[in-house]
Amino acid sequence: MNAIQKIFYCAMISNTVLSTAQETHSNKNLILDPSTNCHIRYYYYPNLEAYFDRETEKYIFRDKGQWKSESQIPSGYRGYGLFNKANIAINDYDEDNITQFLDDHRKKYPYNSLRKLKTNSTASLD
Repeated sequence: MNAIQKIFYCAMISNTVLSTAQETHSNKNLILDPSTNCHIRYYYYPNLEAYFDRETEKYIFRDKGQWKSESQIPSGYRGYGLFNKANIAINDYDEDNITQFLDDHRKKYPYNSLRKLKTNSTASLD
């Protein structure tokens, strides 16, 4: 009986260690925002109305009305380039369904294609 108990305890300990390691691995590269106590997992691209998930390293975007998750945004997606516009770190949500907040993010972080142009023209007037 003593040997069976030892095997049982070893199995329980290894199971606990493995599950803890998996949880830690998923958030090990994510920054924790102390004000919201959430990991900064997602970046929102207002010009694309799309997200980048740092945990899965995939972009989340709509294609023909359906949400897709892929490692790259298709070239020419919505006519915008990925790296020529700003992205916003989402610091108040780190669960799996970020797409439910698209309408909120559209309002909070509206896309302004003239933002860079306005900044340059204002600077040149000074």
